[in-house]
Amino acid sequence: MRRKQYIYVLITGVITMLLATGCQSGSRGTPTLIDDLEAGDLNAGLESFSQIYHLYPSPGEMLSIIDMAEMSYDGNLLNPVADADKYVETKPRTYMLGVYMTDLAYAALFGRHESTLDYLEVVRVLSEEIRIDKAVDDEMIENAKTNVEYLDSLYNISNEAFMNILEFCERNERSNTVVMLSAGAFTESLFLAVNLIDDYEEADYLLQHLADQKYTIDNFMTFAENVKGNDPNVAATIQDLKKIHAIYEGIDPGSGEVSIKTEEDTDEHAPKKLVIGEGGSQSQPSLSRDEFEELKTAVVELRNKIIEG
Repeated sequence: MRRKQYIYVLITGVITMLLATGCQSGSRGTPTLIDDLEAGDLNAGLESFSQIYHLYPSPGEMLSIIDMAEMSYDGNLLNPVADADKYVETKPRTYMLGVYMTDLAYAALFGRHESTLDYLEVVRVLSEEIRIDKAVDDEMIENAKTNVEYLDSLYNISNEAFMNILEFCERNERSNTVVMLSAGAFTESLFLAVNLIDDYEEADYLLQHLADQKYTIDNFMTFAENVKGNDPNVAATIQDLKKIHAIYEGIDPGSGEVSIKTEEDTDEHAPKKLVIGEGGSQSQPSLSRDEFEELKTAVVELRNKIIEG
């Protein structure tokens, strides 16, 4: 089953709904609707965590492009579940929660049933260890076990786990946790993507996906800077991603842009909704061979640093 290319849709900090991931007509990603917001709010430079919005796809949505590009599953790229016990401090654990959530999504995307359950259990344990209580609970684990034969259910559960964790952090003003977790997930997603490209000349689809992450990391770094305050873990996370961010800043941005528009509603009393998506048919960011190799080196370097704890 092939899936429609996702749109950069997850608005972290406004976690009031689950990402729309129903498998309709073979598609995974659809535009998310953000209630009760005006377009100007997204650019207002607001200070509180609940009012800082940046585009960030869930690991499942980010990795769905790998399936679209018809890449093969490679379990050797994933961080072993047996290593979870070696992460004992807050920052490494939170980073690794993002890594393991991405590995969970990857296993679920390819229908690796036992691996999906193993990674879901690790995500549950790490969530508890960093005091994200009940974000991934026994009911979710049992639901996964019950539906282990169904690819779409596993995929949806992996996204639900990610959203539950972010929602918990938003409710409890754990913006620093969101920064570290998102950095781990983003790095692992890039790691999987760059290592699945064997031939630069034949990887146009996946290379375009990688180039498009220019928007993701720009928005993420802005978010992280806004919530940094005096938190040394957030400051260290920003520093960790600087090399990758610098590479993205140097690539050709193309002439495209992210579009923000208000959806028309037949009910005049209904709340206005914003649809966030890619704009127009302009050219997109692109990665040269040298830029790809530079990015791959930087991503592997950071990923190795993260999993070493």
